Amino acid sequence: MGNVLVPLISLFVWQAAIASGAQLPTTPRYLTAYFVLISIVNMLTNSWTAFYLAEEIRGGGLNRYLCRATSTHVDALANNVGEKVIKLILLVPMVAVLAVALGDRFDLPQALWRWLLAFGCLIIAALMTWLLDVMIGSLAFWFSDVNGFLRASEVIVPLLSGAVIPLALLPDALHGLSQVQPFRFLVSFPLEVLLGNVQGGLVTGLLCQLGWLLVFAAAARLIWRLGIRTYSGAGA
Repeated sequence: MGNVLVPLISLFVWQAAIASGAQLPTTPRYLTAYFVLISIVNMLTNSWTAFYLAEEIRGGGLNRYLCRATSTHVDALANNVGEKVIKLILLVPMVAVLAVALGDRFDLPQALWRWLLAFGCLIIAALMTWLLDVMIGSLAFWFSDVNGFLRASEVIVPLLSGAVIPLALLPDALHGLSQVQPFRFLVSFPLEVLLGNVQGGLVTGLLCQLGWLLVFAAAARLIWRLGIRTYSGAGA
């Protein structure tokens, strides 16, 4: 319920601001579509891997994966996908009710290619979020408690990804930086592609997202390989 209520409250706040004469760089119909869809995008691109991965490392549970042909990363990815499916079953009907209630206040694209392209960007965004979680969870190789890193990411990522407010509404002084930083491509960019409002150009945005995906993958692999060299665990 909170996944829908928070964006809905944000939408009402921005609509009140517009009604009071605020001049925004986006249209009210774009804002409404953004906040209607944001809960689904958030769910699809979210990850819960860092905490469990850190617990496996800290508690020695990683041992059983090191003795098997399967990978702890594959297990975590499968768990992540399964949890999203369950949560989406509950979330989609609520978003559908909201969309019907606000149906005359926003537009969705009619072109199939835009939906398909946005879906591809969502998959890349989900992979990026998962890789970021692997990086944070892997810090347990060196730190006995990674909750501080998790809490920090829970504040920084939503703010810089556009999950709290659309990045287009950030102050001009932050607008340029917000377009190139990696967190934009976790939430805001797939929505920009779907709604046809990509800041800086579609091709440039796609190249940036793919570039950041490679950076995240390389960083996650490097941190994991360095960490696994320091790991030691005893089995019964």
